[in-house]
Order: sequence, then structure tokens, then C-alpha cells
Amino acid sequence: MHGVLCKSLIKGDWCSVKVIMRFFALQVATKTISASTLLSMVDTFLKPVAGQTAGVVTAQNSCFVYIAMTTLLWAGQALKELGSGELEARLSVIEQYVDVHGKVNADNTLTTVLHDAPTKGADVLAYMLSIMRAVADDGWAIDAVCAPYTMFASEFAQATQHELPALELPVDLPASSYYTLPEFLQLVPHPSEYTVRRFIMMDFIADTVIQLEGNRKDCAKYLMQIHGLCNEDVCSVMTTAQHPEDVDPETSLVFEYMVAEVLFSFLTQLPESQFREMYYTSLAIELRKAEPQILANVLETAVDNIVARIPSMDVECSNRLSNWLAVYISNFGYQWDWAKWESAVSEQDDTPRRRFMQETLLKLVRLSYLDRIKLQLPESCVELVP
Repeated sequence: MHGVLCKSLIKGDWCSVKVIMRFFALQVATKTISASTLLSMVDTFLKPVAGQTAGVVTAQNSCFVYIAMTTLLWAGQALKELGSGELEARLSVIEQYVDVHGKVNADNTLTTVLHDAPTKGADVLAYMLSIMRAVADDGWAIDAVCAPYTMFASEFAQATQHELPALELPVDLPASSYYTLPEFLQLVPHPSEYTVRRFIMMDFIADTVIQLEGNRKDCAKYLMQIHGLCNEDVCSVMTTAQHPEDVDPETSLVFEYMVAEVLFSFLTQLPESQFREMYYTSLAIELRKAEPQILANVLETAVDNIVARIPSMDVECSNRLSNWLAVYISNFGYQWDWAKWESAVSEQDDTPRRRFMQETLLKLVRLSYLDRIKLQLPESCVELVP
């Protein structure tokens, strides 16, 4: 596995690097990898931002800090046995960089999807640091995901600890190849007390979307199984609930809504999405085919909530959403709750919401033909067709 990690570093496959580092972090809890070895690996990622280079903000350094943060998040409970000083030393380096990163990007709106959101919402590293501090305050315990290795604690207690070779970070990769987590959009209300659980779940969902990009069918299948990794009562699952209509996102984390939020977060990632727009569209189509009734309602609710905020959305993101929605609707017989669009008829021609709906309808006409689309619309909405 260490060899795979080294190859991923050379290729700049940062999501794989992050996942493998998480694997090694969990190995520390099983006593198969020494804590000092993992800290040495983390230090390798933090070295470019430590000491005299602490104030240098680059895409490379942000990527390295992000990977170090995700690793410490999962290894914190095992590493705290070395003493709080070891963890705090790394957290101090991270905090210094995140602080400088926030100041440098304070006026940067190029990566802000929703301009009415809090400024800190677009600072993924600051958000990640707040998650780490919340987990640290709770003794570095993460209760969102099952830990099956605890059943074999007595065997692992006698395991031989291994040391791993030192890592070498690449130095010649282009800045555009480095990765940090996209800003997770919040499209439905979530209980504030479950912020850490929500992040852990959405991080797993995001990793699955990235790692299985080459096969949308497999990705959709495994996405709908991720909730099986959770401890009991961590999230509500509409597809397994006896009465899915009673599941309320305001009182519990709802798995299907988190999947939708990750999907739209990737779609609207700025300055450009990680993969082609069609991947996210085809993935949504596969998800709906897997759970026709429930996923149709979830995706429609998510779209309605985004459309309501179109006036504050970046124009590029609005255009991507329009492309996504047109192709998505065309794959399901052009069926949509068009009555919700009637209120746009009375709006001025240049309002963002009306323009979004007209653009979407124009794309639907191109995917079909004019009369077909007009037949699908209520009479009151026909004038929205360009």
C-alpha cells in the first residue's frame, strides 16, 4: 500500500493519496503502524508550510495541508496517546497556514458559488479546521462510522508495529493538478449539532464520486451503500425507512440529501468542476433509476432550493445547473413540476431566475422540439419559452 501511495504522489492523484493516508491513520489504531511513522508522514506534508515558508499560500501548499488535516482527523484518537503536545504542534502549523490562507483569499470571489453565503463558507481549509477542533474537543472520537477493528482489540494489542519508508513529495506538477475539497453546499436545513457527522459522511460520498468517476453505474450503486458504514442512528435513510415521507432533514441527517448536496457541490465547483458536467448529470440519472420515487423527490427539492437562490449564484454555476437540469429532465420524459415556475412569468425579463428558466427551456427545445416542450408546460408558462 505504501508503494501505491508513492505512485499516487508521483501522478498527482491527490484523492487517492488522501484515502490511502486515511487508511494508514486507521492502521495506527490497530497498532500495526507506529504513531511516530504516521506523524513523520504528516510532517512531510506540513514541511512546505512550516518555519520560514509558513506565509506562502499556493495551490500546492493548500493541497498538502488539506491531506495532513484529513489524516490527523482520523488518527487523532490514537495519536493523543503520545501526548497532547504532538498533536498541538501539528495543529499550530496548520492554524498558522489557514489563517494566512484566509487573509490572502478574503476578497476572492472567484470560488464563491453563492454570494449570499457567509464569507468563511467558501474557505474550505477554515471549515475543515473548525471540524478538527470540534473533534478534538470531543477527545478525537468519531462516532459517525463503524470501527470493526475494535472487536479484535486483544489481537491487535499484540500486533507487530511496522515502520514505513519516508515519503517524497512531487515538485514539478502544475498548480492546476493540486486538489482541495470543494465547498459543500447546504441545500436543505441540517441540525447544527451534527456538523461533524455531516462532514464525515459527505467526505466519504465525495471520495466515492471521485474514485469511481470512470463508471457511473458502479458509482451510483456504491453511493447508495455508503450509509451501511455508519453507526446506528447516525443518519436517516429514506430508501430503507418504512415511511420515507416522515423523514425530516431539519431533525436528522438524511443520507439521500447529503448525496444530492455533494453532487451539486461538485457540479458548481469553481473555477471549474473536477470532471465533465455530463458525469454529474449521468450519475444523477443512474441514482434516480436506482430509487425512482425517493431520489426524484430529493433531486427536485435540491433543484428547487438552488433555483430559489439563483439571484445570488455565480453566473457560471447557474449556466452549469441549467445544462444539468435540461439533460436530466430530457431523460425522464420531460416530466417536471412546471407549476412551480409559474411565478417567474410575472417577473421582469432580465431577472436571474426568469433568465435561468428561459435558458433551461431553450436547451430542452434543442434536446427535443418546440411543440413537445410546449405540450409539457402549463398554459401559463408557455410564454417562458424563448
